[in-house]
Amino acid sequence: MIDRRSCSEYSLEQGECILGTAPRVDLWLLLEHPQVWSPDAIDTDTLPTDVQRWLHNTVDTFKRIGKYPRVQMIRKSRNLRSAFSMFIAQSGLLRYHSMHSYDEILDLCPDKNFGEKVEENNYFVCTHGTRDRCCAKHGHRTWTVLNELSDGRAWQCSHLGGHRFAPNVLVLPQGRLYGRVHAEEAERFYRLVEDDELATKHLRGRSEYSPEDQVREAGIEPIRGSPIQIRESCTKRELKTVYPFIET
Repeated sequence: MIDRRSCSEYSLEQGECILGTAPRVDLWLLLEHPQVWSPDAIDTDTLPTDVQRWLHNTVDTFKRIGKYPRVQMIRKSRNLRSAFSMFIAQSGLLRYHSMHSYDEILDLCPDKNFGEKVEENNYFVCTHGTRDRCCAKHGHRTWTVLNELSDGRAWQCSHLGGHRFAPNVLVLPQGRLYGRVHAEEAERFYRLVEDDELATKHLRGRSEYSPEDQVREAGIEPIRGSPIQIRESCTKRELKTVYPFIET
């Protein structure tokens, strides 16, 4: 019999703890691209080739100096735009830059303090349906709620890592990644974050921290539990063994 459970349903049924699962990132680069994203968002055909090359080169440059960079595509909707937003976040600082053409990105240097400093929280919700159906199914509803609550400070974004924890929400400038933020719980989640509290039920971790330190931030001793079987994504039928942290 074919197992038709989604990867997120499978993870929940296995009781997988999400603490300590945020991918290691200490520099986020988020570029607005309103059209449909390819599974590998940077290589989306509708993104100019020289911009794709600039993004790949930027990632390689930061990796060579020991950084953990990550590029995300973002959008409000799929409508064509006359201007494009770009965010860069590192060390608890978020900066915003607006461009009228993608060609402008070619002259930017991400390690410089360009653009406007952003003080308020921005919410980036994974809705990357060409990568995994859980993200599209659950993420879009959560984005809609958060965008309304935040008066437009929520964005749809490409794959954040961890399809099985959908809906995933990255909050910048704080750099924390949250999971299982379903639309029904989005308002409570939003109120906690806006009050500078940890939404511990949904916390995966602060991306610039190691997995162990992500767990410690929640006030929990980082102890790995027994192995469990999970599905990494809805497209993969084979199971993977993971050793999640346990809440002691």
